[in-house]
Amino acid sequence: MYMPEPTVGSVISEIEKRMKRLQAMVEIAEESLRFEEGRRKAPKPSQGNMWTYLITALAWTLGGLFILYLFRSRYSGVVGGAPTGVSIVVYAIIALGIVAVLLFYYLPRRRGAVEEFDLDERARAAKLLIKNLYAPLKEALLEDNDTALGAMADKLLEDPLLAHAMEVVREGDPRLAAYALYLYVSFKSGNVSLEDVAEAVEKVDNRPLQLLLESLLPEEGSIIL
Repeated sequence: MYMPEPTVGSVISEIEKRMKRLQAMVEIAEESLRFEEGRRKAPKPSQGNMWTYLITALAWTLGGLFILYLFRSRYSGVVGGAPTGVSIVVYAIIALGIVAVLLFYYLPRRRGAVEEFDLDERARAAKLLIKNLYAPLKEALLEDNDTALGAMADKLLEDPLLAHAMEVVREGDPRLAAYALYLYVSFKSGNVSLEDVAEAVEKVDNRPLQLLLESLLPEEGSIIL
């Protein structure tokens, strides 16, 4: 199956597509966070009272269970074991029931908190990538500025925030992205072979940079993904 050779123009189109996707991610995350903020502002006294009631009931039940256990172990010869044993079982069942209800309330809240944190982190990471990776990459390619491309590769290796942002929004391994940029610049300087470029295309997991490396390959050496 024939596939047209990638060009710098197709790389820029892919970069613009990525920027739009990241911007949509930012808008969705911000809208979700605003919605959650509105929900938190709404009064919910019943949930707080229920939480306090369940904690108090659990403490009371466990305390009663402990007292019954001590009573039975110390006075088993005086008081019949059967009634006390039944009471202990009943208290244990009640305690387990309350624990189950607490977990039912706690786990959804915990998941909601993690999801909210992830949304906020992904929004910040997407903004960072648009500003510090894709926008400068697009500009450097339009201007055919190899010095700027090399500087971007340096930044991917030296800036932990930018590297982490790539991982958060799953835009590829920052080290492989830096390697792809170094390879592109070095190939244009005549310091890298076609075999090295072809091998790198299979490893780089950022689509715009894959296309950028593919644009260096002759038609018969293009790698179809």
